Amino acid sequence: MLGAMALACALWASLSAASEPAAPAQKPRLQPDYTDLTIPPNIAPLNFLILEPGTSFHVSLRGAAGAPVEVDSSSPKIRFPEAEWRRVLGLNRGSPLLVEVGLQGEDKQWRRFPAMTSWIAAEDIDPVLIYRKIHPSHSSWRAMGLYQRDLRTFDEAPILENRRFDNDCCHCHALRNNDPNHATLLVRSTAYKNSILVISNGVAEAIEGLAGFTAWHPKADVVVSAFSKPRLLLHSARKGDMRDIGELEGWLGYFRLGSGLVREVPAGDRSRLLAFPAWSPDGAYLYYCSAPNPLANPTNTLPGTYSTVKYDVMRIAYDRVRDQWGEPETVLSARDLGFSLAQPRISPDGRWLFFCGTAYGCWPTYDPGSDLYGTDLSSGRENGKYGWRKLELSSPECESWLSWSSNSRWVIFSSKRESPLLNRPYLAYVAPNGRCSKPFIVPQRDPTYYDSLLKTYTIPTLATGPVTVPQRELVKAIKAARKRTLVMPDAARSKQPQVIYDQ
Repeated sequence: MLGAMALACALWASLSAASEPAAPAQKPRLQPDYTDLTIPPNIAPLNFLILEPGTSFHVSLRGAAGAPVEVDSSSPKIRFPEAEWRRVLGLNRGSPLLVEVGLQGEDKQWRRFPAMTSWIAAEDIDPVLIYRKIHPSHSSWRAMGLYQRDLRTFDEAPILENRRFDNDCCHCHALRNNDPNHATLLVRSTAYKNSILVISNGVAEAIEGLAGFTAWHPKADVVVSAFSKPRLLLHSARKGDMRDIGELEGWLGYFRLGSGLVREVPAGDRSRLLAFPAWSPDGAYLYYCSAPNPLANPTNTLPGTYSTVKYDVMRIAYDRVRDQWGEPETVLSARDLGFSLAQPRISPDGRWLFFCGTAYGCWPTYDPGSDLYGTDLSSGRENGKYGWRKLELSSPECESWLSWSSNSRWVIFSSKRESPLLNRPYLAYVAPNGRCSKPFIVPQRDPTYYDSLLKTYTIPTLATGPVTVPQRELVKAIKAARKRTLVMPDAARSKQPQVIYDQ
């Protein structure tokens, strides 16, 4: 290996010294666009495809410390040796990373492009990514599954695949403090009943009943869940995706894992829709989205004014010792911002609130215009007013489902910037001042992997480690003949939501 590297270095030096055409003024076109990035020091190799025409290719990867990595290829697909990639990133943590591309054309002449510089961050990213993969269907499915990927390598493993329980639905996973040992997963099953699958300290239990998106209290075994009645809408009112979700009802309930008795969070009366609960890192506040309910009576027909429904971001204080709630207060108003707010996510250090901005409603994943925004919570607490701005993460296509790394320096989110139908997972660095670096797609061993993948990623979630409960134990819990049951606060609210879409 060392001899091959020495030979490659000598070749590269000879190319530099030889008479060659003038170097191109522009940097080479790459797929994915892995240029001008800030990357985690523990990320897998950023393999790429060179889009410039050539018959032979040479790539040099180097930092200030250690020997460079030289890759020669007759194919434009460039794959870095994993051990050598890790060595370079490990020696140059917190320093620049240079990538130089050279190629030989049909005229047998070598051309070297200007070096591309990225930055290796000092801070690691949580090593595991959890997500669901599903075909982007409207209202039906067959194959789907929840998977975990080691971001330090290319290893992917199933957590739960629906072929193991009659091809029913598994979705809407959530972790407590990025901890895979405390997780919930929703199961919709005609064969084995709807349930919330709870993973806690290596044990899996399915609690009969179905809620919506859940949020674990960061310091107690308390889970808040959104109970709603969503309906799939198909329309041609806006350019792009014809799908939408209308909420007929939405309220928040919470329960302790040991009891299953659901109590209502007093976050708004029944004239309002409540969605997307998210705890502050200290557990003192529950954040959520709230909007007026457009339905004057309990029917299954949405009025034509549903497009005017816009959600605020609100919060309510919670005393976990006394099990007491405060009064709801508005953090960010849709009236002030001019659009609907959804999916609030708070950084683990408690400073930043990132959220989606969408035209209306609370399902940004179907809105091509959905963007990501942020507010500084610490500044807002000091002056009593929460400012906001569109984040550098946004693109002309849809962004949604953001998740924080446990050290508050990295985010991952879903983006349709490569395809209007397919969500892909994108990573980005968040500086202490809240500024975000250029997002980049999660790397794959084959840089053309996403081109042929006709599945969409939903709710990409960063975790401090893998889920270790075997899939057979999760399936056993789902299929258990006897389960504890979620006990609703009253008969009127015991109706289970029929459909939940999260693509």
